[in-house]
Amino acid sequence: MASNPKVYVLGAGSMGSLVAHEMASKYPNALQMILLFKTQGRLNNFVNNNSELVVVKPRGPNIFTSTSQLAAGRFPPRLKDGKPAPINNLIISTKTYQTKAALEPYIPNLSSSSNILILQNGMGMAQHLTDTFWPNESNRPNILQAISTHGAYKTAPNVIHHVGQGKLTIAQIPRKLDIQKPELAENELPEFIKLLLQTEELNASYLPYKAFLLVQMEKLIVNACINPLTAILDCFNGDLLYGTKIVPIMKRVINEAVQVFKAEYKLLKNIPEANSFLNDDRLLNTVFEICKTTSQNSSSMREDIRSLNNTEIDWINGYIVGLGYQHKIPTPTNKMISSMVKNKLSIDRSLESTATNRALKA
Repeated sequence: MASNPKVYVLGAGSMGSLVAHEMASKYPNALQMILLFKTQGRLNNFVNNNSELVVVKPRGPNIFTSTSQLAAGRFPPRLKDGKPAPINNLIISTKTYQTKAALEPYIPNLSSSSNILILQNGMGMAQHLTDTFWPNESNRPNILQAISTHGAYKTAPNVIHHVGQGKLTIAQIPRKLDIQKPELAENELPEFIKLLLQTEELNASYLPYKAFLLVQMEKLIVNACINPLTAILDCFNGDLLYGTKIVPIMKRVINEAVQVFKAEYKLLKNIPEANSFLNDDRLLNTVFEICKTTSQNSSSMREDIRSLNNTEIDWINGYIVGLGYQHKIPTPTNKMISSMVKNKLSIDRSLESTATNRALKA
């Protein structure tokens, strides 16, 4: 094992912080987790809290609390001569719409020997970053992606509540030129990924890319059905089951998604179980099950709207719409839902602004 390898975490939100905390707690002497903050204010706040992360875990009637102390910064690391210091391991856990701007300052620190783990909602980020920063792919870092079903949120900048024990599913994202090459075996993975897979609290597993792709598509469809509808209707996940006109909308979201996935990912033809896995009825039942098991959860998109923050709609339903444009497949339901989420946010922001102005004039 390399001596105390550094793992940088770009995006210290709930999931990025949770992963950093659990790995730092499990391997205090085997690696160094470093949080990268967007602003000096957020970095100062973290340092003023003794550079600690606190994770609160309700488990049945009991509540467990654990604390870790991590390094942090907000600028790309540099060598003594001022040149960019290599970043060998990077976890990207920013919001999808922030990723390009957040990653750009760190591009000089990355090389083809760097390892990047994308830990986000949505699909298409690996290809988007490749097209943006490494268009010829020869100098593209080794990119892996993780799908998370953990439930976590923050109640303070350094306090994470891990309320839903889920799992992380990880795969290597092949370069287009390497799509037919053998994938890395689990024992060939980057050292920090091996350590992540052995971190019990994260419940992580490694899948071949083909199997991962199906899981990723299912997760996107679940998010495309639940997140925007709960945001538009301002309800908990489980409340969708009471909507008398919800099922037809979900069916159309699913059908459009499956059509564009099959057009975009020719690889699906080489996956024997793809047709049964992407069956519309099976996917609808999966959405129902998630609504039931997370019935009291408020989706991240609903919370973004309630906080008047930008949403990840362009990387969820918007991703489906984009593929539809590319392949000339109509996606009217996903397009309408994307527009409604954006309209909901703009209306709420305007109402808040109007109320604030009135209060100031009173």
